[in-house]
Amino acid sequence: MTVEIAVQDVSGTRIAVEEGADRVELCMALRTGGMTPSFGLIQACTHVGVPQGVQALIRPRAGDFAYDDVEKQVQLADVRSAILAGATGVVVGGLTAEGDIDLPFAEQLVQAARDEAERCNRKVQITFHRAFDMVANRFATLEALIDMGYTRVLTSGGAARAIEGLDQLRALVSHAGGRIQIQAGGGVAIDDIPALLDAGVSSVHLSARRSRPSNGGPGGGGHEDIDETDRQIVRAAVAAARRW
Repeated sequence: MTVEIAVQDVSGTRIAVEEGADRVELCMALRTGGMTPSFGLIQACTHVGVPQGVQALIRPRAGDFAYDDVEKQVQLADVRSAILAGATGVVVGGLTAEGDIDLPFAEQLVQAARDEAERCNRKVQITFHRAFDMVANRFATLEALIDMGYTRVLTSGGAARAIEGLDQLRALVSHAGGRIQIQAGGGVAIDDIPALLDAGVSSVHLSARRSRPSNGGPGGGGHEDIDETDRQIVRAAVAAARRW
């Protein structure tokens, strides 16, 4: 069973690899739910040698998933840039103001990823992120994502935490029938992993992070805590998944 760790730097990527994680989702500002990493950071993390590669989150800001035209164009450019930098996949999504999947934008994201992957002569994976949990009809949305060729969907089953959405996760796995991967994510704790895997999901996703005090220093934000990947949490997550 695949373990994906959300990381936000090269150090976190190295820890994930050293402790046996299969894949990483790379982003910035995990406290906000994550935002798009830079070209240089993607490139550096791809050189670490993650077994199933680096999935780059494409999200221009915190907050809701309803984007204006400028934000959409930025994301389409970031999809191409991430793949050019070496990402093996992108994690994307968008909704309408009414809370439904933004179908035209979802299709544009897929096409941008495919075009850049073809130009780079390699394959990429495309994940629809937890905007999926906001839609009213997840099964219809799942069908749309399957039709567009998405690789997987990251979901908590619509719950605040994935462990609270087990029934919905099981139903989504059953509905998908192997046509798209269902990845469980959202507040995943180590003790949750056996139950999530029992629901039939293809993989689990967690941030495995801790905070430490900053050394301070001149300039704005020097007092803010620093988030980093916790080696022990990654090790325990991999062990829990491998026992299953």
